[in-house]
Amino acid sequence: MTQLFAGVATIVLAIILYGLGRKPHKPILRSTDVSEVVALNRAQVELVQVAEVEEVAERAPVLAWQAPSTSAERLAMQHYLRRSMDDGPDLRLQAIKLAGQWGHQSVLPLLRRGLHDSDSRVVEAAAAAIERHRRGPSPDLAQSVRPPRNVARMR
Repeated sequence: MTQLFAGVATIVLAIILYGLGRKPHKPILRSTDVSEVVALNRAQVELVQVAEVEEVAERAPVLAWQAPSTSAERLAMQHYLRRSMDDGPDLRLQAIKLAGQWGHQSVLPLLRRGLHDSDSRVVEAAAAAIERHRRGPSPDLAQSVRPPRNVARMR
């Protein structure tokens, strides 16, 4: 009798597991048309892009500029360039161009940071701006240096 109960329990268990493992015949979603969602997403993205362009236009400095003359102006310019490097690609490009026009030694870290940027326009502008700071060995540095103490001197 116990063998009969074990057999029936096995068959019932197999039927239950088979029933649970089957997939439903009708799909969960009745319609898979997502064109309305895509149109809504495009409209929202366009609104955001227009707002970003307007914000960039408001924050953009005048192209005809003069190099800072006082230390306060120099610090303000450095602060503006650092803030611009944290913003979008258009502001980063403008900051790199402005730093290249300025040509001050204090902007070298920003130019080096621009060399590793994800936007190729920023990388090209940074490479062009940093080129003026690169130069060969200066003739003033080629002085005669005293040899180390453990070198025999020949007269």
